[in-house]
Amino acid sequence: MQRHTGERGAALILLIGITAALAILAAAAVMVLANQQGATASDRSDKSSMDYAEAGLDSAITAVKNKTFSTTSTTPQWVTPSEMAAGYVAAYPLGPALTAVVYDNQGTVVPSIAWDQGQPTAATTPDGKVWVEVQVTYQGQTTRLREMVSEVTALEVTGFPQAAVYSDGNINASGGTGDLYAVNPDGTPDTSAYPYQTSIMARGNFTGNSQTNLAAPGSTVQSLGINVNGTVNLPGINETPPVFGGVKLLSDYFNQATQNTLAVEAQTGSPTQANPNGDGTVYTSQSALLSAPGVTYDSTTKTYTATVDLVFDGDLSLSSGTTYNFRSLYVNGSLTLNGNQNTNTTALYVRDDFTISGSTGPSKFGPIYVGGRVDWRGGSVADPLSVQTTDYLDASKAPGPLYVGTYFSAKGVYNHVLGPTWVVGNAGTSDVAIEFRPTSASTIMCPLMATTEKIETSGPCTFGSMTQPMVLYMVCDNDNLYSNTMEWGSTGTFYGLMVVMEAQVRLTGGNTGPPNIVGALFCAFDVTITANTSVCYNQTVIDNVTQSAITEITTTRDTVPGTWQELSAN
Repeated sequence: MQRHTGERGAALILLIGITAALAILAAAAVMVLANQQGATASDRSDKSSMDYAEAGLDSAITAVKNKTFSTTSTTPQWVTPSEMAAGYVAAYPLGPALTAVVYDNQGTVVPSIAWDQGQPTAATTPDGKVWVEVQVTYQGQTTRLREMVSEVTALEVTGFPQAAVYSDGNINASGGTGDLYAVNPDGTPDTSAYPYQTSIMARGNFTGNSQTNLAAPGSTVQSLGINVNGTVNLPGINETPPVFGGVKLLSDYFNQATQNTLAVEAQTGSPTQANPNGDGTVYTSQSALLSAPGVTYDSTTKTYTATVDLVFDGDLSLSSGTTYNFRSLYVNGSLTLNGNQNTNTTALYVRDDFTISGSTGPSKFGPIYVGGRVDWRGGSVADPLSVQTTDYLDASKAPGPLYVGTYFSAKGVYNHVLGPTWVVGNAGTSDVAIEFRPTSASTIMCPLMATTEKIETSGPCTFGSMTQPMVLYMVCDNDNLYSNTMEWGSTGTFYGLMVVMEAQVRLTGGNTGPPNIVGALFCAFDVTITANTSVCYNQTVIDNVTQSAITEITTTRDTVPGTWQELSAN
């Protein structure tokens, strides 16, 4: 092809233009990539700085929660920066430096007040709340975080959520005509409707029957709210819709430390704490015991009276028709009380089994320790069996503790008055540890009864009262060796709190009159309600539990929900 003179050099110019355009695009791409890398690095630094700060805040809060808050200025301060940073440094020995401080939650922040001096509305009245703040700088990025920590000292029962029935599993009331409801403090139906004074709470499902309208007898107004993480099936109700989600584990409220504290309270009758005197003269025959120096006999009243502590080696059996007024009695064997007789002590130790048959009473023993089985049965409507752990020489003393090694049974007709009671049970078996089976109306007055093993009841037994409610506590021993169930078939009324951490609960008694439970039930497993069994929430009973049933206090420290903050680096 013939080239025209005017076209010479055009290809070179075009090539230069394309090259220049590509160079500009390449430069732009390099600039964009550099910016992206810079932004990524900055973002990575921000995230890393935040991660380190979060770890530092966890470390500092842990240190604060492990120490009793100070309400006065101290040198060094009650929790030091090095203590707050210890966990962080152990986890990230090569991480950026952590600055950790604690200061009071005054209305205006004064970092120099490194103790609980006051609060926003009362600068010199401690409120058990302090701020914990940390700061971390990583690759030029600074992160400041803070969160409030509270310290609360109260009776253990105040740590429970406010609920009529609380289950870590399911609540199933479909197998009968039972109901759950709330009443006013004076016992009248709660017809205030929403917002309800308390709720039914389950981490699983809540299923009712056609009669489950959550209204007190004589009313059709729903008196309890519903909060579940699962589903709700209530054919008998179409009022306020449930709240779904947010139900935590029961152990989040009632943690292991608090569980142990309550168990210790129930164990005040252990051998090291409630023993009678076992160092006296040892007798090996009943005749020698009853004729020992310091023991007298009144033939008119058929009464033996001892002014000294007595120790018996062997099995001791005391006959009917006689009254025995001992001081402390220490039996290295089993003790059997037969027939219609009356025995009193200031303190009683039985190494093996303690058996009572027939009517007696009231027999006042003071604190009782039994290494084996307690089997009390007998009595009649006219003459019930009555065992008390009160000191017969000092009526001003509160009932003493009862400690049982393997098994506690009450049958027949009885009215027992006990102090804090612990039943060890046969761990790792399906043996019953506590069994109450009256044949006619009977009562158990006991502020706190606890075991780790199986509980079964039946018959018309009333537990506690409105003014002196009871705490029934099934402790979790984490053995997981068998499937455990608490079979509550009592047709009487239980006043107080049931706290079951070891087993599922089956409420099977059913009542034609008063409810089966007046108070609240907390269970770490499933709750099943059958027959016409009913649970009545009454705030008066809950309040009285804090005054009569639980005496141990516990101190809890935790973060205050909603107070986590990211502060300006400046």
